[in-house]
Amino acid sequence: MTLNIKDIRFETDLPKIPEIAPVLRCEAPRFQDRAEGFKALAERLQLGRLRELESEFGRMLASEVGAVEYFAASGAIWAANAVFDAKAEDEFLKWDDLRESEDADGLAVFGLSGRTLENALGLASELIDIGGFDMKHATRPQVKLMQVAEANEDGKTLRQGAGEATVTFGYAIDDLPVIGAGGKTLIDIIPVDGELVPTGAVNVWRTPQAKGEVKIGGTEAALAAGLLEDPDLNIAAKKGAKITIQKARLGLMAMPAAIHQSVLFPALEYEARVDMREKEEHYFIGRVAPVATPKAYEQAGIVSSHLGLGMG
Repeated sequence: MTLNIKDIRFETDLPKIPEIAPVLRCEAPRFQDRAEGFKALAERLQLGRLRELESEFGRMLASEVGAVEYFAASGAIWAANAVFDAKAEDEFLKWDDLRESEDADGLAVFGLSGRTLENALGLASELIDIGGFDMKHATRPQVKLMQVAEANEDGKTLRQGAGEATVTFGYAIDDLPVIGAGGKTLIDIIPVDGELVPTGAVNVWRTPQAKGEVKIGGTEAALAAGLLEDPDLNIAAKKGAKITIQKARLGLMAMPAAIHQSVLFPALEYEARVDMREKEEHYFIGRVAPVATPKAYEQAGIVSSHLGLGMG
């Protein structure tokens, strides 16, 4: 049994899915091209005396307080200094210019504002320059604070505050967002004695190369190529579950840092709620599914082991 579109309830508008979508060849940056930024990040993050090691995924500079790692499969860089977090009294950090608002449940939500926000963005730009990150297709940055809270034994909230800040950049090509774990730049920052200090950096971005096209055939064909083949949704449907798609967006799929990938391909990212009829229970599924069939890629002369994403 394969799901039928009539078996699914849509709580959100589906994105407009074209008849033809772009496909981009991509290439992992070589270590030789990242070596200078690799070492400079270790110095800027104050990692101290370093040892060069081979890691499971590539190579690494490591010390007693942290490490910088290069991922051969994607050319990604991951760097972190853990010593600052270890010195903190607790997760509640002392931020200047803290902005407070409320979420739908009336709980406090904290963000940065004013000069502290500007300084965080400036520090992120500095780390990006030092690391030599490719930001040609990067989207506007967002600054996110870790939300922390303390509660008593009865679950009553005693205090709320903010922890580490992360400046996040996504990527987009031809107005299509890059989805998945393989298209991001993150800079972690904490306040120390009134100064902002970087504690980590991540850059996962394969260099786009030649552009091609693949025939999708519109929305129904796109759903049939991936979402309707989702094995977990099909199992749930066989058990009589009600399936609701709550979020959906079209983008170019980029695989995680440890995976080889030669093609950025169009895919649908979605979140589904599954309500089991018998047990009156529900759970959520988050997925990324292809929107073009393997045959369509074959006709376009494109071959990649990742286009199916394990579906079908």
